[in-house]
Amino acid sequence: MTRSSSPKPQLQSLIAIALFTPAASLAAQAETEQSVWFWNLVIALIVMLVTMASAALPLAALRQWQGGWFMTAAAPLAVLALWGALIFLSRLDNPNSHRLWPFEIFSWAMINMIYMVALMTYKRKVDRAREAIEGLGASQDSADSSAPDSDQAS
Repeated sequence: MTRSSSPKPQLQSLIAIALFTPAASLAAQAETEQSVWFWNLVIALIVMLVTMASAALPLAALRQWQGGWFMTAAAPLAVLALWGALIFLSRLDNPNSHRLWPFEIFSWAMINMIYMVALMTYKRKVDRAREAIEGLGASQDSADSSAPDSDQAS
C-alpha cells in the first residue's frame, strides 16, 4: 500500500508545478510587457516634446524675419512636412516600413536645432555688420555736414 499511496502525492506535486509554472511565467511576461510598454511611451513622449520644442525655433523665426531670412526659416518646416508625408504614405503601403519613425522625427529635431542655431548666429553677425556700416555712414554724413565747404568760404 505504501507504494501505491506514494506516487499520488508526487503526481499531485508534478501537476501543481506544471499548472503554476506557466502561470508564474505568464505573470512575469505580462509584467515585462507592461514595463516595455511604459518605457516605449516615455521615449515617444520625449521624442515628441523635443520635436515640438525644435519646431518652435523656425516658427518663431517665421514670425520675426522677412525676405530671404523668412525662406531660410521655413526650410526646416518644409523638410519636416515632406518627411512626415513620406512616412505616412510608406506606412499606408507597408505597415512594417518606418517602424522607428519617432527616431526619424527626433533626428530631424536635432538637425533642425543645429541648423537654426547656426542660422540665428549668422543672422546676428550680418545684422551687426549692417548696423556698423550704417553707423559708419551716418557718422561720415554728420562730419561732412559740420565741416565748412572750401568753395563757400571763398
